[in-house]
Amino acid sequence: MTLFERGELGNVVRSYQVEGDSGTYTVDTGPHILTRLPSGPLRQLMDSYFDYTPHFVPHGDYYLRMNGKYQKFPWALKEIAQFDAVSQKERATLVKCIIEGILLQDKTITVQKFLERYDLDEKTRRLVDALCYFLAGAPMSDVPVLRFWDSQEYKDGTTTNVLEKGLNLLKHGSRHDQYYPTGGIQTLTNCILEGFTGEIKKEEVVYIDVLHKYVSTPENEYQYDFAVYSGMAKDLHCITELPSEYADMLSQLTSTTALAVWVGTRDRIIQNTGSEIWVDCNPPCWMVPTSVYDPGLAPDTCQLLGFAFPYQDGLEKRALQAIEEVFSDLSIDMVHYQVLQPDKAAWTTVPFPSVKPPIPDVYLVGTDTVKKSMGITRASYSVLELLTTLRGEKKL
Repeated sequence: MTLFERGELGNVVRSYQVEGDSGTYTVDTGPHILTRLPSGPLRQLMDSYFDYTPHFVPHGDYYLRMNGKYQKFPWALKEIAQFDAVSQKERATLVKCIIEGILLQDKTITVQKFLERYDLDEKTRRLVDALCYFLAGAPMSDVPVLRFWDSQEYKDGTTTNVLEKGLNLLKHGSRHDQYYPTGGIQTLTNCILEGFTGEIKKEEVVYIDVLHKYVSTPENEYQYDFAVYSGMAKDLHCITELPSEYADMLSQLTSTTALAVWVGTRDRIIQNTGSEIWVDCNPPCWMVPTSVYDPGLAPDTCQLLGFAFPYQDGLEKRALQAIEEVFSDLSIDMVHYQVLQPDKAAWTTVPFPSVKPPIPDVYLVGTDTVKKSMGITRASYSVLELLTTLRGEKKL
């Protein structure tokens, strides 16, 4: 097997070093937390194909900064009922909204459309919009209710018992299936490369000839038995001919751009594991204190914090101001910015292609082929789907 790589190997699953006044920090390509790890798709792939696996540290709780308050995120209905960052009336409306959303027959409607029937405060709607950005990569005007149902289905597992599903919704609010890898997200890519026995070529594929079964780069041509394309599905038409209807479908896929701000501090302002969602700032923010999970990612006595915002033009200055407003005594040692695409396609109402496009012996893989979870977990689901398809077609 030959792997062609146009950019940096690992793309947004990488870590690299950045210098601060007090020493060297190791930043990831955007904040990462690995979900569904104990029994999910990444675990299945690691058990089957990895020679060794990273050491993972439990993520901890999610915290919410909203309406001037700081508290644990209310995942379960019983926690929402006690969530005093919003009024009692608002909590009752939220509980009703969630229950009716679970029972909703047509979960393809957008979250915004669904919420039109409820009298929710603007700040609560901003919370929902923030969750849509961080879970699906798009505002609630584009995200289907199905995205939130995916999380509930995973929590329910294989049970078909209605009572058990109801208890899950009511009681199970913790997130014990989420972890961060010691050493940074790069350790995951390193483990993959350690077990890779093929050849890696730093060449860009510029054309796929599906008739004669070869790929072209500026340097060479290579024959193939089958080809797997892991680039942006909407860009596949740039390197091979596609049926017009299929190309039109791919062109509707949208991707999200995020701003990541890495801040190194001269003191340790976060003591416990767990990440934070900030609703009071605009745009919203997700903060992961990576050096709490691994102190080696920051110089001694320093701390490394990663912040993710939905990108807007000129956001860098406003983002840093928002960070300094929350942490008013911040002693900044290093600031580093990244503009990234966390997933190849946002989970919107637009359909995703399957891993098998309508061209012979060419396959797709990646976060724009499967609507489950997000990030590395979604990519892992796609790899499993690809392997199942290849085996079914006797290619493996």
